This record gives sequence, C-alpha cells and structure tokens, in this order.
Amino acid sequence: MEIIIGYFLGAVVLFLFFISLIKLIPSRMKSANSELMKRIEHLEKRIEDLENK
Repeated sequence: MEIIIGYFLGAVVLFLFFISLIKLIPSRMKSANSELMKRIEHLEKRIEDLENK
C-alpha cells in the first residue's frame, strides 16, 4: 500500500514539475525576445550614426 502512495505522490510531483516548465518557457522566450529587440534597436541607432558621419 505504501508503494502505491509513493508512486502516486511521485506522479503528482512530476506533473507539477512539467506544469511549471510549461509556464516557465513562454516567460523566458518573452524576456529573451524583448532583449533581442532592444539590441536590434541599439544596433540600428549605431548604424544610423555611422551613416551620418
């Protein structure tokens, strides 16, 4: 009986772990995407400055 309870608790923990991963990935992608956009804007400004010189 204890083995069944242990497997059940392990399955619940794994399920919660996968849910947290699924929620984590989009937030990481969103933050990486915003950082990339900032870097692209910075590079565009530098290119414009170089063209103006």
